[in-house]
Amino acid sequence: MMSAKRVVDLITTDEDKKFESAARMAAAIIQITRATGDCLPQDLNANGFTSEEVSQHWHLAQSLAAVELNLMKQN
Repeated sequence: MMSAKRVVDLITTDEDKKFESAARMAAAIIQITRATGDCLPQDLNANGFTSEEVSQHWHLAQSLAAVELNLMKQN
């Protein structure tokens, strides 16, 4: 069974993983949001992301997560 495509998979390739950190963070944002209704940057620190990672990837990851959450609602 093939796993579901993520939004980030549409803008990158298997060889080019430059968005993978943001994709991992987006997955965490989705998980936190589905569990608690919202996700703030500091919530990611409790999920193993460093403050530096959050600072670097938050905006892209949050945007990817928002798109994926909207797609989930449509399906």
